[in-house]
Amino acid sequence: MSQTVGSFLFDYIRAKGAEHVFGIPGDFALPTFRWLQQSGLGIITLTHEPSVGFAADGYARVHGFGVALVTYCVGGLNMLNSVACAYAEKSPLLVLSGGPSPADRKADGLLHHKVRTFDSQRRIYEEVTIANAVLNDPETAAAEIMRVIDAVLEQCRPGYIEIPYDVVDMPIKTPAIINKPAPESDAENLTAMIEDAAMMIGSAKQPVIIADVELHRHGLTPLALAIAEKFNIPIASTLLSKSVISENHPLFIGVYSGSLSNSAVQRYVEDSDCILMLGAFITDVFLGMNTAKINRRNTLIATTEKMRIGYRSYDNVLLTDFLTQLAAAPINKKTPAALPPPAATPKPLTDADRALPINIEQFFRIIGLNITPNTTIVCDTGDALLGAMDLRTASAANFLSDAYYLSMGFAVPAAIGVLAAEPNDRVLAIVGDGAFQMTGIELSTAAKYDMKPIVFVLNNDGYGTQRHILDGPFNEIQRWDYTKLTTLIRHGKSWKADTCGQLEQAIAEAIAADTLCLIEVTIPRDDCSPSLRRMGEELGKLRDKEKRRG
Repeated sequence: MSQTVGSFLFDYIRAKGAEHVFGIPGDFALPTFRWLQQSGLGIITLTHEPSVGFAADGYARVHGFGVALVTYCVGGLNMLNSVACAYAEKSPLLVLSGGPSPADRKADGLLHHKVRTFDSQRRIYEEVTIANAVLNDPETAAAEIMRVIDAVLEQCRPGYIEIPYDVVDMPIKTPAIINKPAPESDAENLTAMIEDAAMMIGSAKQPVIIADVELHRHGLTPLALAIAEKFNIPIASTLLSKSVISENHPLFIGVYSGSLSNSAVQRYVEDSDCILMLGAFITDVFLGMNTAKINRRNTLIATTEKMRIGYRSYDNVLLTDFLTQLAAAPINKKTPAALPPPAATPKPLTDADRALPINIEQFFRIIGLNITPNTTIVCDTGDALLGAMDLRTASAANFLSDAYYLSMGFAVPAAIGVLAAEPNDRVLAIVGDGAFQMTGIELSTAAKYDMKPIVFVLNNDGYGTQRHILDGPFNEIQRWDYTKLTTLIRHGKSWKADTCGQLEQAIAEAIAADTLCLIEVTIPRDDCSPSLRRMGEELGKLRDKEKRRG
């Protein structure tokens, strides 16, 4: 059967595992949307392009491959921030954009949506993608589609394909099947690294694994867990990789993020004489805003981009090969020192507790009492994230956040992506009032597709995170009556909770309601988690000139 550029594109997307596409239509993209409609893939249209990117990113983190479809420039450039988030945090997101025709490009006129040149959008996207293409020629379109999508899946970072509005309908040339050789490690370097790693682990008194986000992105968590269990090495996660393994696993010690961590977890990691950083992003968030005290001599870093033990580097060693061979290395089982106690199982509320006003600590206590194996938690930045550090998730890979890029507005649209991928999960989205005002209107999208998230709006009357860094009137926002949003969109139920008992009751009713739910949670203006306070103090030393002088 002959194919067009459009039919081949969506057939290949489906073959690579995507089942939904997120987008907003626009005139340059409408012919591509028509082919999408005919493809059988699910279409989820949102209200604003930044939300399209966050939703497709959330879907990608859960499902393994996300796709966003928008129009030329006004759509693509509007979505740039959320694609940048996916790039920064290694999420396999494909951006599809409609575009002008080859004839438009030759005429070089002032076409609507054009910025500077016809190639402006593609060149801008070069900064936040690992592969990109403009399908001006149907003779080469198939090969270009395959090249970009394959790169997205291999490197777990976004790619970009621009589809001229008329080329999408043209017949495509069937591509030749090319058997691409699988990458291989340098055998000598791999052997040397395994020998050095085995010696380091074997002689260590207190080894620890930091299991980070690349393990999840590349499907390597089972290998890392096998290493931990075989050699009896404790495991910490990071904020970005929280729930990479079940947080009820006996070897799990908590989330490490320098001084933002629980003090016992921080001491255990930083006192270690062998820190195995597997799939790790060495960011300032990972290092607790550079408060971490880690001796580089005691570290082993194994990622898709870097292999290092102490001060030695090992070129051309694949992460999969390293983990596989390390799991088979002759290393004696370790007897670790006393492990930090896991985060306590939250205690049920007493009658006295129920009368108390809510603060961040009590909020997450109550959330912890309502986590089940099919609960997925999606957190926005600020205390929605940092306050959740000691939550113990019941299952692996059921906690999502943009914990490195830290863009406000992630949680609500990302929750929509999660629900598209896992419609039977109970998704809890936790978002501050400032971030909710950016993308919370996407509850309208959830209503349209009969999705049933429970969204918690932590209302502390403004940009609470920024207040702890450098306060001023610029941190104020307009007060909303958030519970009226379900009336506005004519769907779902809402509650406002000022006390712990009201929150407990609202959650119970929301779980039973079987519909979209919004719970506005009143938090004292200056209340925050210890982690957020510490982060604010460290960033304040850098951002506030008065503190710098001090």
